[in-house]
Amino acid sequence: MMKEEYTMSFLDNVVDTMSKAAREVSDGAKSIAEKNRIRKEIATMENEIRNRFRAIGQKYYDDMCSDPDPSYAELVQGITKLKEQLAAKQKELIELDGVIACPGCNKGCEKGAKFCPACGTPIPQPAPEAPKPVQPTNCTVCNAALSPSALFCASCGTKVEPVMPGFQGEPAVPAKPAACSCCGAALSPEALFCAECGTKAPDVQ
Repeated sequence: MMKEEYTMSFLDNVVDTMSKAAREVSDGAKSIAEKNRIRKEIATMENEIRNRFRAIGQKYYDDMCSDPDPSYAELVQGITKLKEQLAAKQKELIELDGVIACPGCNKGCEKGAKFCPACGTPIPQPAPEAPKPVQPTNCTVCNAALSPSALFCASCGTKVEPVMPGFQGEPAVPAKPAACSCCGAALSPEALFCAECGTKAPDVQ
């Protein structure tokens, strides 16, 4: 009888010990879960505080960047400079793709587009390249043919001035024929000697 009572008492103690351990484990698990929940709530609140601080700073910059308080002037100027550098780098990256950066939102626009498809800002159009002066092919005074590198007309000595493409200018007026100093016969601009009497033309040295 005593043996059976001892056995039952031992089993009861074992059950009590196991139940107590199970309760402690359960309480510990609840404590860990509760701590994790609280830590998560703290992290959420800290993140919200940081976001609100950023919003305050952004609003102050937007409202006061042109005339900041002296105590914030250096920070504001630093942000402005960084924003300019950032915009330049973004534009450089966009243009490497063969497109044009919008001056309003800095998005990429196809070349030739007149307005940004993202924000509607007008896209500045490149100025047409100015035509380059070209060497005239004929003298503007005597209409004699000119070599491509001529600086002066070989016939009448007129200085050769480059002209703009498409520029017609005044029609060349043929030089008035000179007269032979000996016989008075008309001389062509290219003449070196009078065809009538053989006298050397006046301008020939």
